[in-house]
This record gives sequence, C-alpha cells and structure tokens, in this order.
Amino acid sequence: MNNYHYIIAGLPELLPDFHAEGFRYKALESSIREQLSARDSRLVDWLGFGSDTSNLSGHFYRAVARQKSGFLRSYFDMDRRMRNAQVEFLSARDGLDSARYTVGETESYKEDFPELQAVFQCADLYEREKHLDMFRWEKITGMTVFHYFDMDVILAFLAKGLIVDRWCRLDNERGSALFRQYVDEVKGTFKGVNFQ
Repeated sequence: MNNYHYIIAGLPELLPDFHAEGFRYKALESSIREQLSARDSRLVDWLGFGSDTSNLSGHFYRAVARQKSGFLRSYFDMDRRMRNAQVEFLSARDGLDSARYTVGETESYKEDFPELQAVFQCADLYEREKHLDMFRWEKITGMTVFHYFDMDVILAFLAKGLIVDRWCRLDNERGSALFRQYVDEVKGTFKGVNFQ
C-alpha cells in the first residue's frame, strides 16, 4: 500500500506561474513514480498518454472513462468537453458543422462552459491559451476538493505540473512559434477545423 500522506507532504507548491523558470516536470514525475506502486504508476501513464494530443481519440476517451480513478475520468471528460467546446465555437464562426469534428457526446459549450465564450473570442492566441489553462487549473482544483491523501491528489498535482511545464517552455520570443505548433497539433486532433 502506498504512503500517500508521505508522498503528498513532500510535494512542492505549484502555482499557475506563466513565467516560471527551472521547473522540470519529468524530474518531478520520476521522483513521484519511485514512491508509487506499479498500479498507481500506470495511472500516471494514462495522464501522460492523454497529455499528448496525437493520442486523443474517441477510443482513448472511452477507455479512460472506464478507469477506476475518479480523477482521470473527470479530468479527461473535462478535456474532451473543452476541446469540443472550442471546435463548436470555431465551427460556428466559420460556418462548419461541428458534429463532424467533435468527439463523443456533446452539449452546447454555451451551456457546458458558458465562461469559455469570452475566452474563445480573444484574438490574442497567447492570452487565450493562458485563460484556457487557468480555467483548466481551477477545474483540476475543484476535482480534489474533498480529497486529501489519495492518488487523485497526486494525479491532480501532476496535471497541474504539466500546465506549468508547458508555460516554462515558453517565452515572449518563442511563444508565437510554439503556439503555432500547438495549433497544428490541435488541428491534427480535430481535422478539418480552421484553428486560425
């Protein structure tokens, strides 16, 4: 049995710092994995696999929805709905049928995530991504409100770590080029949608 109390007590504080330096997600993940059972380490594998947009598909979302981890189910359900919301917004803007590009069951993002409407309308890609990641951060925090010393807390910490890591790799000079790459990756996930 894992000593979750010990692992969680040793975790550093993570803040949604979009200009953090020196943060190394892989080193942090590795140190946490050393303390986890093989079963719990596989849950971290699911988180890492789903953080690669090239792996996102209807099959992945269906498979992760069957996981025993409540955090993984909630997190990737949120991820899918956020992506569908963005597709719906862009499709409506460009006069396309969003049903051709969404994954799984969909509801109008205006009902599902009404607060995202203003974010999607932000013309500055860099700022839009910051707002989307802050939204994601807050949702992750909400997923562990009644969890204190369990694997869901560790997974939530790592999910936030992935956000911090992404922003650590960005700076003002490289931001535009890296976000263009990110947009291309998202295009690969939802082919046919204009993410300009």
